[in-house]
Amino acid sequence: MSEGQTASLRRTALYDEHVALGARIVPFGGFGMPVQYAGIIKEHNAVRRGAGAFDLSHMAQFELSGDGVAAWADELAVNAVATMRPFQARYNLFCNERGGTHDDVLFYRLPDRWLLVVNASNAQKMWDYLESSNDRAGVRLENLHGRRALVAVQGPRAVEIVVALSDVDAAALKYYFCAEGTVCGARATIARTGYTGEDGFELFLDGEAAPRVWRRVLELGAEPAGLGARDMLRLEAGMPLYGFELSEEISPIAGGQRWAVKLDKPRFVGKAALERQIAGDTYERIAGVILAGRVPARTGYPVWLGKRRVGEVRSASVAPSLGGKNIATVLVEKDAAALGTALDVEIRGAMHAAHVVPLPFYKRDA
Repeated sequence: MSEGQTASLRRTALYDEHVALGARIVPFGGFGMPVQYAGIIKEHNAVRRGAGAFDLSHMAQFELSGDGVAAWADELAVNAVATMRPFQARYNLFCNERGGTHDDVLFYRLPDRWLLVVNASNAQKMWDYLESSNDRAGVRLENLHGRRALVAVQGPRAVEIVVALSDVDAAALKYYFCAEGTVCGARATIARTGYTGEDGFELFLDGEAAPRVWRRVLELGAEPAGLGARDMLRLEAGMPLYGFELSEEISPIAGGQRWAVKLDKPRFVGKAALERQIAGDTYERIAGVILAGRVPARTGYPVWLGKRRVGEVRSASVAPSLGGKNIATVLVEKDAAALGTALDVEIRGAMHAAHVVPLPFYKRDA
């Protein structure tokens, strides 16, 4: 993108670092973000085999504080919030009354506050929703979007890199837990979470500290990785992307996140609709497919079961971890989602064979 094209976009604290590294900058969630540096496949392989560094500062960070946060959030989100232990992280989703998804998010429970991370594209929507839903005197909200930075270090070498930079014993940190400490001397929340299917960490810190942390992460051997590699990695790992596997019309049940929907909670927004959806069991649902040939699918391409159109492609990519096969998620009718089902994906007027496989497509060795 030209300088003029990026002028209207917000910039993360690492924007100049990306430009200096020769990144290709694209608009994403209102920010100018790196889609790739040396190449998407190369960056993907760095994460699978060594370590990759991602700038996730475009994602919105909200701080929630007060004695009423746990009970309040439990009545909004589908997964349990009140049962979280100190320093625990938990995946969650907010739904509308129809059961569709406002956003999928991460909660982090810290000693004196909660951190809620939402998708950049939903930042304003979610902030407005939380503010309008806050009828409790014991809940205070602070919007840190664009003010705080987030650097992810992902891959088999992530532990050694973060251990070298931090005063926290990152190697002892359990998956989906976090700690407060310092990284390169800067105060940070260090979380063992990620969106790649690999081991790794996400480092929450002030924007002014982000450039020196980023440089040190790269000096210690991590490759800079952009949005293109991140999307390829998360799709291989079977992780949903809002707007594709989840939306205001696609529920967590249809999207494959039924495990996160706690119907034993007395109430939460969308509970009745999700119960009806489960009971009826006629909804379209997300399934994974592998295409037989080398022609790639794209979002929106029709999916056929025999002579009947049964849905469409939601996400698609080549999968280096599967030897370069073409993979996709599809939103299809129930009978088309059964494992092993033979389908056809219509690509530019021609039918291309595919079959339904379990998700995730890729799972790292323990």
